[in-house]
Amino acid sequence: MVDIPFSCSCGTVKGHLVDIDRKAGSRITCYCKDCQTAARALGREELLDDRGGSELYQTTPAHIRLDAGEADVACLRLSPKGLMRWYAGCCNTPLFNTLAQNKLCFAGVLVHSVAPEARAPLGPLIAQTFTKGAAGGVPVRQYGFAKTGLNILRRHVRAKFGGRAAMAPFFDPDGTPMRQARILTLEERNAARPE
Repeated sequence: MVDIPFSCSCGTVKGHLVDIDRKAGSRITCYCKDCQTAARALGREELLDDRGGSELYQTTPAHIRLDAGEADVACLRLSPKGLMRWYAGCCNTPLFNTLAQNKLCFAGVLVHSVAPEARAPLGPLIAQTFTKGAAGGVPVRQYGFAKTGLNILRRHVRAKFGGRAAMAPFFDPDGTPMRQARILTLEERNAARPE
């Protein structure tokens, strides 16, 4: 198992992915319009790949440790029922995605926050999801969607039975998010949504 450093673009928010091994998570690329909208709403569209994809390392919150800049971590939601999209308020770098409630031990780490030379322990890409949202007109092959869902459930069960189901650093033990999310208005969301 290894610990892997991550940080926002300006270096204010930083931490480690801890105890990473082949069972700790999986790498995917998501091409959904919501991930693209979130990056655009934060003014960080350049962090998407050339087809609008966001590379994510799907893991559990127990594998994420914030070491500095916790006060600068903010949260964005595209709608009142949308994902919690955690980012560094200092430089608007998207960092993590979680569900809005702490019932499922899940966190998606935006891989751009990990230096390229430190990414090898995160493993290979196992899926490309929501590829109909890919930019550029040429189809992108979708694969691994079912495997991705199964892996999320497996990690959740392991965390629950292994005593590592705490949702820190995102939620308090009572389920309260560490930050109140800013929810985009319909106008803001539509303005940021890719065509």
